[in-house]
Amino acid sequence: MPTVADHYDSLLAEHYSRMFGDYDAKVAEQRALFERLGVHPEGASEAIDLGCGSGFQSLALAQLGFRVTAVDTSDRLLAELASRRGQLAVDVARGDLLDALERPGGPCELAVCMGDTLPHLGSKADVERMFAGCARRLAPGGRLVLTFRDLTRELEGADRFIPVHDSADVIMTCFLEYEPETVKVHDLVHTRGREDGRWRLSASFYRKLRLSPDWVCDRLEANGFRVLHREAARGLVTLVARSGIDGLGAARVAVDR
Repeated sequence: MPTVADHYDSLLAEHYSRMFGDYDAKVAEQRALFERLGVHPEGASEAIDLGCGSGFQSLALAQLGFRVTAVDTSDRLLAELASRRGQLAVDVARGDLLDALERPGGPCELAVCMGDTLPHLGSKADVERMFAGCARRLAPGGRLVLTFRDLTRELEGADRFIPVHDSADVIMTCFLEYEPETVKVHDLVHTRGREDGRWRLSASFYRKLRLSPDWVCDRLEANGFRVLHREAARGLVTLVARSGIDGLGAARVAVDR
């Protein structure tokens, strides 16, 4: 069975950025999201981007004034990020995000795990391990920003087949196969040959965890975080949590759009 890293190395990394359209527009979108959430440097300005992909969040945070350590398992995606960072303060680090949290380093003001990276972890125990690692790595009052897909509601029939991208030479589709604790995500990529014009299919699958927003909030709080903001839009959950006791009174805000 392919691991998440295998799936990206063999298939998805090559096509990852094209799934999101214009790269610079995606960075601008993520910067606007951080600004709306009130995320900006408050102290040492060190941030870690866990599962950074090709760097949409990393570059947005660097534009806001953070010095970012961008962590991912994919050499291809990290190389793309490095080619796009210019003079921005982004350091790339290849490795598993759980291991990255165990490495020596100074305290961070901010940790982010965005896109749909959180469900890529191997188990709910790994999710808790990540939260515990973030709690150790963050300075008191540091923030953790998460976005992830709520896969607890099962799609049925043809709704399980999701168009991802289409262009003159690449068509990407995925379909979902539900299991009790995970979803098998099958990615199908059709590419047109440059010389013969023939279409070829590449396919692979990996598993994502089915994480409910309530469970994630509960486990954050069990690991010393206080959830400050929670919203859901079109199945994508956004959470902002603060480590330690910050004296804010920190009522949880829930927004459904």
